[in-house]
Amino acid sequence: MFPESLSQQLRDARRRTRLLTRDLEGPQLFGPKLAIVNPVLWELGHVAWFQEHWCLRLRADESLSESILDGADALYDSAKVAHDTRWDLPLPDLSATLEFQDRVLDRVLARLEREPDNEWFLYFVQLALFHEDMHAEAFHYTRQTLGYADPLDRDNAAGKGALDGDVELPGGEFLLGAARNSGFHFDNEKWAHRVKLEPFRIARAPVTNAQFLEFVRDGGYSRRDLWSTEGWNWKDRARGPRYWVERDGEWRERRFDEEVRLGGNLPVMHVN
Repeated sequence: MFPESLSQQLRDARRRTRLLTRDLEGPQLFGPKLAIVNPVLWELGHVAWFQEHWCLRLRADESLSESILDGADALYDSAKVAHDTRWDLPLPDLSATLEFQDRVLDRVLARLEREPDNEWFLYFVQLALFHEDMHAEAFHYTRQTLGYADPLDRDNAAGKGALDGDVELPGGEFLLGAARNSGFHFDNEKWAHRVKLEPFRIARAPVTNAQFLEFVRDGGYSRRDLWSTEGWNWKDRARGPRYWVERDGEWRERRFDEEVRLGGNLPVMHVN
């Protein structure tokens, strides 16, 4: 990946981060303490901390320089800061957090200009880029979980419908993982090795809402014989996917902060 392209992608990722969080304020920056999400304010600071840690502070001998934000490690190091404590930390306010993001990104972009051929450094720039992209996904599901507005204000897609049937695949051997000369890879992709798959079949397309609704209407959520013990305990007392609701004989779902008619041709999501 060329440094010029990396610079643009870093800027694009940051614009997306801001777009997905720019309307949130006050209590929305924290939300309730849930195991499946982070406080948005903490997550914004963590994105900057991660980028600074790997792209600016890490030395070749694996020692670390100091952060430009006092106490950053005690606030944002996700490997050391327990998840359920993140709501109670003395976090910088939103303005200071965004300033931290800006200062870090400016320094990374400047280093890219100075060291365009530093492969060791470029690896960590890509790591930080993909990390921020993953948090963009997290901001989406946080907003869905907490019932915040759709940050992109999208129209509800109609979908193209089901594609019934399975595809039979013969199995065989393939290379799983990253080859040593394949460019960027995550550490859990090392290294490529041969894996043998037995013949199998897979659906041609994702299950649609309409198809899954047949299962719901047929009492699938109340039929113990259709569930493993683990699955039965996992679903608790659900009657259908988490955000579905039946009103006057019509099934609807919550998308972000709006309740809309269930799109029958869309892939089913949030099964519980």
